[in-house]
Amino acid sequence: MQPRKSKNTFILGLGFQKCGTSWLYSYLQQSRKFDGGDLKEYHVWDAIDIPLLSYNRVEKPGLISSMIDKSNYLRYRMQTNNEAYFDYFESIFSDSITITGDITPSYSGLQKSRLSSIYSEFQERGIDCKAVLLLRDPVDRIKSAVRYNLDRRNYDEGIKFGETGFLESLEQYYKTEHCTIRTRYDETIEIVREVFDEEDIYIGIYEEMFDSGKIDSVSNFVGIKAMYDFATVRVNKTKSPTIVNQEIEEKIKDFYSKVYEYCREEFPSTRDLWR
Repeated sequence: MQPRKSKNTFILGLGFQKCGTSWLYSYLQQSRKFDGGDLKEYHVWDAIDIPLLSYNRVEKPGLISSMIDKSNYLRYRMQTNNEAYFDYFESIFSDSITITGDITPSYSGLQKSRLSSIYSEFQERGIDCKAVLLLRDPVDRIKSAVRYNLDRRNYDEGIKFGETGFLESLEQYYKTEHCTIRTRYDETIEIVREVFDEEDIYIGIYEEMFDSGKIDSVSNFVGIKAMYDFATVRVNKTKSPTIVNQEIEEKIKDFYSKVYEYCREEFPSTRDLWR
């Protein structure tokens, strides 16, 4: 007999960066059933498990700074006491709030053991745990990430410190581990499928996710009423334009050829939507 589904649901956003995760979070926020807590991206498990992303670890805040920035202290507590993570999200549920979640795109780099522990811990607490993964043409995802990081002067993700040129940054970034853990959709999806029941996995394609039919699909999956007007909203959109360079883009496409092949097979719409 299958266990009865809980009335409470935790949404684990597993990526991918620059594929619409901020839109998804904002969309969830439109529902009275949803409360994501104090943060969108909690950066707990990536900070703990992925050495490359250890810069997300929080030093123990002092008393005054804890009072000024409660979210920073919350993240510190979760990173140093994993039970605090589950206790916190469980405490959010109420008679009216039945959905919460952690949408941290860099969780795309988590391994099976960590995903299994998250999934089982919520199940043991009687909370449904659902995984959401949003995909985008890898070349477009990578270009958007580079533009976004340059605009913020963020040199923590594979771009040489002080670099300002878009094409130079693109060349530097696409082969780095920072990029691969955010673009190897095939590897992440296969790990997720080994852990989660198929009915608890939602995989959306950025290029079609604003269509009314896809709005229906994601709304039904998370358990909220469809809000079609929100399809025109763009959240965290890259402000500066990217540059087209066929030579570099072909090199990126070739480097991630296995990702393209996998997605064409698993998600046929990408055959027309992507390069």
